[in-house]
Amino acid sequence: MTNKELFEFSGLHPEPIIDPYYNKGSLVITPTADEKNPLMRGNEDLLELITVFGYLTKNGKTKDDVEIQQVVSKVIAILNGVAGINFSPFSQFFMVYNSAHSSYLGYTPDEKKEFVYEMLCLYCAERHTMYQSHGYTNSMLQIVADNYSHKRNSKTSIVKVIDALAPYGLSRLPFAAFEGGTSFYILPDKGDKELFLAFKSQYGVKMLSAESEQDKLPDMLFKFKGHFFIVEMKSMKGSGGGQDKQIVEVINFIRYHEDNPLIHYLTFLDGEYANLLFRSHQPKIRRQYADIIACLETNPGNYFVNTAGFTKFLSEFTG
Repeated sequence: MTNKELFEFSGLHPEPIIDPYYNKGSLVITPTADEKNPLMRGNEDLLELITVFGYLTKNGKTKDDVEIQQVVSKVIAILNGVAGINFSPFSQFFMVYNSAHSSYLGYTPDEKKEFVYEMLCLYCAERHTMYQSHGYTNSMLQIVADNYSHKRNSKTSIVKVIDALAPYGLSRLPFAAFEGGTSFYILPDKGDKELFLAFKSQYGVKMLSAESEQDKLPDMLFKFKGHFFIVEMKSMKGSGGGQDKQIVEVINFIRYHEDNPLIHYLTFLDGEYANLLFRSHQPKIRRQYADIIACLETNPGNYFVNTAGFTKFLSEFTG
């Protein structure tokens, strides 16, 4: 199959609506309320401290009073020491005022005291009583954790590609040896930068697509049947916003070629956008589709595939 035929094959075999590879959810609470883990206990202790803080301030206590200082210190201990407490309603409230739990962790001890005191005042005034009225529940911890799941394992596509390579005997290269018939892969952006730079130097690789992006590294380099494939991977949802920039980047990746016919560029795209490229009638996406076809025609040694297309590519290349 030609690179254009493999691209069209990808369109005929779309990405699944739900891809099990992207199941990145993990439980942060226990299956039932009868048993509590440290996060649940920490969250409940935090809510009790907030209630106490609200009671004290309503009765005229200020941040100079010992009782307030004790509450603030205990809240800081929870925010500092309980894993997952960033999922709590109180920690999430930080974002209302353009901050975050991660920012808080970088503060000095004195800054933490000031920050927590001010946030407790705001939270008690704007959220705590309302949430109490509706009923606090530890399930909120899980809901927020699930919402953050898309930020975990951002390169799940690497796992998919590695799994596809495994039946062909490709394993990660532990040292800089690019000669011979050995098939292997390296992950330049995941610890193998020096190996990739050695490969570039040894083979005079230009990688013109990365000229405008300082220190840009591809996601993978693999050697297969005597050929080298430099791989860029993207998993993209619907169109719009940052997705537009990303699709331009992955199209640009296959726009150039190397003088050495044994070196190829391969874009691996999965997710909803991989299907939109073939199905959408939006003018912008139709132009992107046409750009990919043009790049493949100009550079017959480059490839643009989805999950099924990559699997087919490997079987075709073996044959």
